Amino acid sequence: MPDLVTHVAGAYLVKRGVKITRYAALFYLGAMLPDLASRPLHIIWPRTLLASQAFHSPVGVFLICWLVSLFFRVDQRKRVFFLLIAGSFLHLVMDSGQKQLEGGYLWFFPFSMKTCSLGLFWPEDSVRFLPYTAIAVLIVYGFSKWREGREKL
Repeated sequence: MPDLVTHVAGAYLVKRGVKITRYAALFYLGAMLPDLASRPLHIIWPRTLLASQAFHSPVGVFLICWLVSLFFRVDQRKRVFFLLIAGSFLHLVMDSGQKQLEGGYLWFFPFSMKTCSLGLFWPEDSVRFLPYTAIAVLIVYGFSKWREGREKL
């Protein structure tokens, strides 16, 4: 799986492209949410792999985002849910590209226990490429600030 920094960097790049301005922190939270919901459970109790994988599936992510959105005011819930789910699906898409020694992600849980993965990179590759990811984010950030400065003229 890409590390959380890579997930946040990916979310930043998408956020800049889609121009998410209000509640952007929720989009970032959504980009980390599948790991935050599933990894601690799996680390503390390794035998709960199946349960933790359920939180790393579209249905599990949907339920988590829906539950989190209930903590917000009624008039904010749709926007909160949408931003959380968008960030979470970005996370799942990024994770789906990795190679797996065994299994993969349960994209169709609870309807199917079949796992799938595209097998494009190994999980630790995201850490190795982190400097390049940071450079890409800095370039996009610098370009967007430059463009904002030109628009004000």
